[in-house]
Parts: sequence; C-alpha cells; structure tokens
Amino acid sequence: MIKSYTAITTEVDDGVVAAKQITDALATFPLLSNTVGLVIAHPEFLASGVYTDVAKALPFPMVGATSISQCVNGTVDTYMLSLMVLTSDDCQFSCGLSEPVTADKDAVEIMRRSYDEMRSKLDSAPKLALIYAPFLDPYVRQSDYIAAISQSADKPAVFGMVANDDLRAAATPRDCAQTFYCGEHHAQRIASVLISGDFDPRFYIASVTESAVIMSRIGVITAIDDNKLLEINNIPAATFFRNVGFLLNDVKRGDKGFLSSILVLHIKDENGYDADISRIPIAIDGDSVFCGGRLVLGAVLSVAFNTKEVVLETAANLMNTIKKNHKGGTVIANSCLGRRYGLLGEPMRELELIRDMLDGDFNYTAVYVNGELCPTDVTGKAGNQEHNQTLVTCVF
Repeated sequence: MIKSYTAITTEVDDGVVAAKQITDALATFPLLSNTVGLVIAHPEFLASGVYTDVAKALPFPMVGATSISQCVNGTVDTYMLSLMVLTSDDCQFSCGLSEPVTADKDAVEIMRRSYDEMRSKLDSAPKLALIYAPFLDPYVRQSDYIAAISQSADKPAVFGMVANDDLRAAATPRDCAQTFYCGEHHAQRIASVLISGDFDPRFYIASVTESAVIMSRIGVITAIDDNKLLEINNIPAATFFRNVGFLLNDVKRGDKGFLSSILVLHIKDENGYDADISRIPIAIDGDSVFCGGRLVLGAVLSVAFNTKEVVLETAANLMNTIKKNHKGGTVIANSCLGRRYGLLGEPMRELELIRDMLDGDFNYTAVYVNGELCPTDVTGKAGNQEHNQTLVTCVF
C-alpha cells in the first residue's frame, strides 16, 4: 500500500521561505520506511534557485519536471512548486537519471540502461514506471523511452509526462523545459522512478468525444515511417486529405485547420482489445504528414477537432469514471498543453474542473504536459503508449 501527501509553495523568489513551507508540511506527514517525492515546478523556480533550495531540504530522493500550470489538492496556479510524497512499508521506489538524449544517440538503448540500473535496486518486479522526459527535438521521441521498458522482462506499466515551459516561441524554447532529479535539473535527461510491491495502479485516458469527430473511420493507414504518415488507403497522405476536402491549401504552406485537428487511431492492443490513441499532425512534408507520435500501420483513422467543450466534457467524464471506480486514493493526472490552448480565454478551466470533482475524496495532482505517457489498458497489462491532445490518469 502507498500513502501519499502533497505540499506546495508559491514563493518563487525566496528559497529559504519556500523550503521552510515545504519542510513544515513534511513535518506533519507520517513517513514510512520507503519514500520518494514527485516534484512539479514552473521554470521560474529554476531561475530563482528556489527549486534547488527546496530539493536540498528533502530527506528522500525525488524526480519530476517543469510545467507552466498545475493543480494540487485544491490549489490551481501557474507559479507554483508542488511536491507529492509517496511513502510505503511494503512498496519499493528506485529512482534513476538517464544519460543525455540527443538526436544522434539511440534513445531506446539509453533508456534501457537507465531502466536496468533502477531495476537492479528492487527486490521484485516493478509494476509501474513513472517517466519525466525532456522536451527534445521531435526526431527524439518518447515512444523510444516506452519501447525500452516495454521490451524488458518485467514489462511494467509506463506512465509519465514530457516537460514544458512558456518560451515555445523563443529562439531556444527548450532551455527552460527541464527534468528534476534529486536537486539536479536537466534539459536532455530522463528522470524516472520504478515502483514495486503491494499496490494496484489503474489507468484512464480521455481525448475526444463522439461529437468532436468530423470524419469517422475515413481510411486505413497503409504506409508509415515511424511518426511520418505516408499513405492512407494506399494514397499519399496529403493527397488523401485533399481528396476528402480537408487539406485545402497548398501543401507547401500547410493548412492551419488541418494542423489543429486530432487524428484518432483505432488500434488493437497487445491483447487484441480495441483501443484509441490520438495523434496531432505537426507538419506537412511534401505529400506526407509528420505527427506528434509514432504511428500504427493498419490503424483505422478518424479526424476530430479540439474545442473548449470537448476538453471539459472529456475531463468531466473521466473524473466521473474515477469516482465511480475508486472511493479514494491517489490520482496523478497529466493533460496535454494543447488541451489548455483549446480552453482559449479560460486556460485553467480544466484544472479547476478536476479540482472541483476530486476535492475531498482523493489526494491528487494535475499538470499540463508536452506529451502524455499511459497504458491504453485500465490495468496497465497492455498498451503502453504515447498520446497527443489527451488527458491521462494513474490511480492507486
């Protein structure tokens, strides 16, 4: 069994004050024999040194990442550092930090070495791998991190997030999107924690509603190159979308409507069960389309749009499912930053909805991320996947 507690600070300038706020909260927590901390902070907490001061004050290891918005047990904010403490007598936690991941290195092998090192410190097979990944070049994909763990003998469920910052339009937008590991912060390393023992994590995902689908099951993906969509129904991808009247502009200029859509892939998971995963088209390259995640050959394709109403309805439906299936416990929720943009003038509305629906029954964190990692199977026994434009949750 894992008990969890949360603490926050909104003190972004004074590390001494921030560390005291966190440690004062820690003093009220009955920590058990094994403990780990999950830390999320706005990038400003790095620039000010507050993150480092808080990390030095923690009496246990920690991992985490940056995010520009989060919600923690009733508090919704942008400039906030949060700590979720996981503590247990019958579960073990093993933290790790990978070597730097760059486009010229084998990300699968780097993650495999990190996993093997963490695994060697556990007495039993891990049931869950929590991954905090850096926001890197799109040709370095988080699917590689998942593959390394899914190919292991243990095959634990993978749940996690890609760090984000609020400098996406700057010349060097990824300098502030960092991962955290025991007081360190990195722009190119993956921070992780493996969890083994007596607990039963469950997973829930939500992306689009039926009403958000504008083109249902319009074709089958017949050719791909990893995250590059080459053909649908044996027709070059961009040509296919032009033929159905969706891609209207010159492909060299792209199409804003198309590039703001969601491609829903209807697939079979490893156990043969139906599952849906979402991908966003991020660039048109000749007659091909780059997507925000690895594609699945043979997947049936639908097209949907992200709107404020879709974001809120899917979030509410997912929270209702959690409340129906669980009478309490710990919830870790990661929502795509694109869902935040879909809320237009109310960018915190999804976090506020999660707060309103979970408050009083669960210990929870909800955070906006640049990529979502989660099994498609509720038990985590199959379907470790990366997702786009999706809200993913881990409950235990």
